[in-house]
Amino acid sequence: MVLELVIRIVIWCVQLIIEIIYIPIFFLRLFKTPKKCPPIKNDLLLIRASELARRIRKNQISSVAVVQAYISRINEVNSLINAVIENRFPEALEDARRADDIVLHSGLNEEQLSEKYPLLGVPITIKGSIAVAGLNHGAGRVDYQEKAKRDAVAVQKAKEAGAVVLLISNIPELCLNWETTNKLIGTTANPYNTTRTPGGSSGGEASLLACGASLMGIGSDICGSVRLPAHFCGVWGHKPTPYVISTVGHRPDGLNKKRWCNYFTFGPMTRYATDLRLLLSTIAEPNMKSMLELHQSVDVKKIKLYYIQDLNCFHAKNFNKNVVTAFEKVVAHFDVVCQLECTKVTIPLMRNCAQLCFLSLLDVGKLNGMCEGEQIFEIFKFLTGQSKQAFNTVSLYMLRSVVPTVLSKFMKQVSRNLDKLRDDFIKILGDDGVFILPSHCSEAPYHNNVYRTVFDTAYLTIFNALGFPATNCPVMFSPDGLPVGIQVVAAPNLDRLTLCVAEEIERAFGGWKFT
Repeated sequence: MVLELVIRIVIWCVQLIIEIIYIPIFFLRLFKTPKKCPPIKNDLLLIRASELARRIRKNQISSVAVVQAYISRINEVNSLINAVIENRFPEALEDARRADDIVLHSGLNEEQLSEKYPLLGVPITIKGSIAVAGLNHGAGRVDYQEKAKRDAVAVQKAKEAGAVVLLISNIPELCLNWETTNKLIGTTANPYNTTRTPGGSSGGEASLLACGASLMGIGSDICGSVRLPAHFCGVWGHKPTPYVISTVGHRPDGLNKKRWCNYFTFGPMTRYATDLRLLLSTIAEPNMKSMLELHQSVDVKKIKLYYIQDLNCFHAKNFNKNVVTAFEKVVAHFDVVCQLECTKVTIPLMRNCAQLCFLSLLDVGKLNGMCEGEQIFEIFKFLTGQSKQAFNTVSLYMLRSVVPTVLSKFMKQVSRNLDKLRDDFIKILGDDGVFILPSHCSEAPYHNNVYRTVFDTAYLTIFNALGFPATNCPVMFSPDGLPVGIQVVAAPNLDRLTLCVAEEIERAFGGWKFT
């Protein structure tokens, strides 16, 4: 009890220091002029991936025309959002020509093409931490420029399904930030308002998707890194059950593979809810795909929905009025749609979710690519102004060097609490229930505000720690024109339930919009 109190005091002190440091940032922000990406004019950019693939297979649209449309849109908006690390446009056009040639000359009928190439000719973008052969694979580090020798397993599966990879999108250095910024290419902006963040670490993907410069993408998520950017940018993002998608080909990786893969996943990000299922089924591992039964019909009326009204989570802020409004709209809708009304539940351990997430993630294990001695040397270089690495990276080195050792007894209690919380959720959810919860306490904050809200991601990260599938769903816009959403959570391997609810939310509230 005393140790827990000490941890809270330390965290409160850190937050106070951050607030003081933030004062000059606040005044600098007053001189920034907000901008928004121009509206989408090409109708090809407004077609769902599933429908686009169907039209390409029927030779109603050429893949080349679609890829050219996306390249034009990327070139139009990237000067505003700065979301691209490196593109492969010439190679993508060649891939599109091959896709069109398959349609014309393979001898396969439409059904056979759909079975063999479910994403034939459809453009896709990839988070910059995920290997795409021939493109930068330095994980956002300016001091580590290396080209990927081969595709990540998930990227390879997407290519084999006929998808056309356009580019790799921006990330924070080593994915260690909820703001997408690095010393390599700079900061990515939210396309609805360039003074706001798209979140991180899959912020480049979310920003491109939101303004119609991408249709679907592959991100990664260890503490909300798919769902937070999806929430801030008003798109769909799914964190699957662990091990559903191979994470081979990601940088950074964890040295303790088992602990790392229990928390860390790849995940599909799309503009349209129905495309989540398509992309997930395409890149999932075969044994996991059969376990998930993604194509099994789910009657949304028979799903049981649960929610928590007030979390009062320590160190994480309460939900603002826009988030509460979006949340209440969803609950009210499913009260009508489902055979049973949404059920309010109380889970006391959720109040500690910020502490549980923060401490358990520090104990996941060191990142590969730099040994412990090098990390200590890097800390020294940073303190003397010689390091090329970002503040977040070096800070994590410090925390991971100290916290798990100093708080070893408390870490064991954290592990026990997580096990108890996992059991509580599974008992409530069963095999036909989902849990509805806001993705974040607010819509997209201003750039650099993430340091003031670092514990607010606990509402996302807790489900990484528990190993549950979760889907971010855009619901509405704030009065300032920023997207606001919620997340839907299910028990492990029941991803199809969250995807079904996401599709109903899109039908009811309209989903992604950019005008």
